[in-house]
Amino acid sequence: VHVERARKLLLGGLLGGVGAAVLAMVGFGIGMGARGLASAALASVMVLFFYTVGQLVMVRFADAGARLLLSVALASYTGRVVVLGLVLLLYARFADRFPVLPMVVFLSTVAVVVGWLLVEVIVFSRLRISVYDANDEVPAPEPETVP
Repeated sequence: VHVERARKLLLGGLLGGVGAAVLAMVGFGIGMGARGLASAALASVMVLFFYTVGQLVMVRFADAGARLLLSVALASYTGRVVVLGLVLLLYARFADRFPVLPMVVFLSTVAVVVGWLLVEVIVFSRLRISVYDANDEVPAPEPETVP
């Protein structure tokens, strides 16, 4: 049941992130030309990679114990940060060949993160998560005694 919920969160977040990415790329492509489009695409791909890999790991280990899930989440986060750091290092080395617009990268990053999280919160709010376990019985209340 946890895997199914995690998969729904992944697909919902991906839908929101891709939708925001398309809007950012179209908007900045029209407003700032090819450099705007390329900058928005770069930011969108980085954010979608970061979130998708993280959610895929959560889907894979959704039924694991709490300690294993925490260890895997931290390892995944560390790996994703290292990969993004390497991408930025590679960009810094060849920045003259691919000039991006920093403001477009920033705004596109924010847009894709907000799109992902907004739809993910909507999907989460519609998940059916029981407050009580199905096989728990609620004890009958004891009658009050009045002195």
